Amino acid sequence: MSNNGLKILFGIFLISASIAPADERYVLQYDAPAKENPAGKGKKKGLGYIQTALPMGNGRLGAMFSGGIDSEHLMMNDITLWMNSKRGQDEVAQSSARKVDPKDFEMVRQAYRDGKYGTKDGSLESLSTKYVSSSEPLGNYAPFADLFISTGHDPSAVTDYHRSLDSRTGLGHVSYSIGKGTFTREYFCSHPHDVVAVRYTAKGAKLNLTVKATTKHRGAEVKAAGNRIVLTGAAKMVEDDIKFMQAVEVDAKGGTVTAQPDGSVEVSGASDVTIVLAGYCDYLPVYPSFKGRDYKTDCFQALEKANAAGYGVLKKTHVDDVSALMNRCRLELDFEPSGKTTDQLVKQASTELENLYFNYTRYLQLSCSRGAPVPSNLQGLWNDSLKPPWNCDYHTDINVQMNYWMTDPANLSESFRPFVEWMKVIAESGSHTARETFGISKGWSMGLNGNVFGFTAQNVHGRRAQQSGHWLCQNLFDHYTFSQDPAYLEEIYPILKGSAEFFVEFLAPWKDGSLVVYPTWSPENTFLVKEFSKLNKQTYGAAWDQQLVLNLFTDCIEASTVLGRDEAFRKSLQDIIPKLCPQKIGQYGQLQEWPEDWDNPKDKHRHISHLIALHPGRDISPVTTPELYEASLVTMAHRGDESTGWSSGWKTCFWSRLHDGDHAHKIYKFLTSKRAYPNLFDFHPPFQIDGNFGGAAGVCEMLLQSHLRSVNPDAATIEQAAFVAYKKDAGNPKHFVPVVPDEKLAEAPYILHLLPALPSAWPNGKINGLKARGGFEVDIEWANGMLKTASIRATRNSQCRVYSNGKLSETIALKKGEAKAWR
Repeated sequence: MSNNGLKILFGIFLISASIAPADERYVLQYDAPAKENPAGKGKKKGLGYIQTALPMGNGRLGAMFSGGIDSEHLMMNDITLWMNSKRGQDEVAQSSARKVDPKDFEMVRQAYRDGKYGTKDGSLESLSTKYVSSSEPLGNYAPFADLFISTGHDPSAVTDYHRSLDSRTGLGHVSYSIGKGTFTREYFCSHPHDVVAVRYTAKGAKLNLTVKATTKHRGAEVKAAGNRIVLTGAAKMVEDDIKFMQAVEVDAKGGTVTAQPDGSVEVSGASDVTIVLAGYCDYLPVYPSFKGRDYKTDCFQALEKANAAGYGVLKKTHVDDVSALMNRCRLELDFEPSGKTTDQLVKQASTELENLYFNYTRYLQLSCSRGAPVPSNLQGLWNDSLKPPWNCDYHTDINVQMNYWMTDPANLSESFRPFVEWMKVIAESGSHTARETFGISKGWSMGLNGNVFGFTAQNVHGRRAQQSGHWLCQNLFDHYTFSQDPAYLEEIYPILKGSAEFFVEFLAPWKDGSLVVYPTWSPENTFLVKEFSKLNKQTYGAAWDQQLVLNLFTDCIEASTVLGRDEAFRKSLQDIIPKLCPQKIGQYGQLQEWPEDWDNPKDKHRHISHLIALHPGRDISPVTTPELYEASLVTMAHRGDESTGWSSGWKTCFWSRLHDGDHAHKIYKFLTSKRAYPNLFDFHPPFQIDGNFGGAAGVCEMLLQSHLRSVNPDAATIEQAAFVAYKKDAGNPKHFVPVVPDEKLAEAPYILHLLPALPSAWPNGKINGLKARGGFEVDIEWANGMLKTASIRATRNSQCRVYSNGKLSETIALKKGEAKAWR
């Protein structure tokens, strides 16, 4: 027996007791292989590979497997591989910012003040395009490589076919029979060893395989020698192509492995075959070169380390790694298993599907965002196209932010680190954009779209001009609220402060004297359509901007207080806050989307950006701002229920924050059964992963909320205790002006609201390991729609108050590791 064979047997022994039986709450299962994309050119319709194959990933390296009988298709991705952009320019040019004469920018702003709406020459959109927009290439996320494993098996001869993915362990599985032969496959993508591993076994038959590596990138070279295949290629860039490599090692037990002249490998007469893949590109997150990884050495070293470990150890370390993260937070709703395959389950709403969707989405999160220098994109990590929808980029008007709403509440905080690393690059690049385009020497600016090369410029179309720093920083600071880690706050403070410094200079007085953000839009909505067309989007002082500036300034005030610095800057922010344009209630009782009462009650637009202060913000609440709460209800009624995938995820969060669990569940039910593909990827359409993450965030919000803070320790009710961010304008009862926070807010304990929006469709259940702001983990169990018991554990020395069944507790102080039972 070979050494590798011994390692396989040893590994089987190691893991035999560590993998639990399959559970419908965690396992996707099918009775047929995934579909391949239809042949030929043109727009692809119907289901294909990306909607039916099953995903794996370690945060940087990704894969999907089809389970094809005659040919297995493994699609590989590297989250840092992009194409069609530029890198290696000087520091200013790399930002892609357009150099704008201050006089030209003032002319653009004058068009806004003069109300030159529409798209004609001289309109604010056309002038913004002419003078502010950048035409530099953004590029797109690129596919990496593919591995095809041909078996020679006749699909028509197969019986007992089964394909599955266990989200608790990250193990994929395929099995089937042909005659007296039984064939099994196992797949996983290892974070500890940074490889993809596949194992084929046969009983009562032999394996005769052809293993072939390909890529969609032109000019690639594939060579085979011994039991190894090496594919080298380059992703085409406008400047400085990105080089990459995929290396594949094939080991056969009881058979032979033979390299072929065409670069493939053939396996003959084997009973057990292991295939290990490694892949890297030369990208490094170093501004402005974005280059330098020794990708070839890394590729070969990864294979050597995997080979030294052996398949069994690879599998055990992978299972231990994934299961430790998955077991932190577990949702267990009460249902009778249907026995349906997942592609059948997704066709009809059920509690079983809703439970599986949440747990599986946690698996997707740790698979596509962990240990990499860039965040998950519009498709997470998985892309099979050279021209993916919307470039598979980073949209900053909700999408990249939504990708990270669930990381802390669902106890996957490690998955947030790639966002932090990317933001460091954005802030560095954005300082050039702030100076070159807007004439602001302090801080940084970010537009609508981003890539992995520090693109921070304004969108090529003037109607899409926007600032994004305030929303991106909201994610950064919210991560701190969960951990309360001062070292992390120290790390991100320059980014927070830089964004605030930019807005201090960028804010400009409007005709009524209030300070507003412009040029801007309310993503991606239109107003006065009959008068100026459906492309009329540019405006001033949109509600979302104003809410986020208040959020950013408040966060900076707290951060500087905690860190004990920048008192003068903190005071300047406190001075500006009362001057911000107020939030307004319009003629229909709605929260106005724009500073003028332009809202259309028949508008069903997917973006509801003017409710950002409701979620993911914290400044609108049924508890603290009852009038704005009522206005939010009107807005939600106007927008309706059915929408795109990601919008449905957001609406789930909105209704949870509005404390309407049944309405939140109605949207979540729609998301899981009408906006999910057979592999449960979010159906935007097409595939966009933010809907998955938004939906899972909504489940967390139904069961636990912790965004409010108690600033009055003596108050007996939550209404009296909670900090209020907006107060009614004494001169206009329909206007609500922002409240200036003082330094004491930094010490205010968070209020843990248990079961704030529990739907009646989930009368019994439990969830373990939710995280709450302030440094807590919470287990909750309920029965007959009422709280049964909860356990609150401190991850640091901290204080909180608990709100449950209409009652607010006294302040509870816990030391790190201590727990408090609650009933």
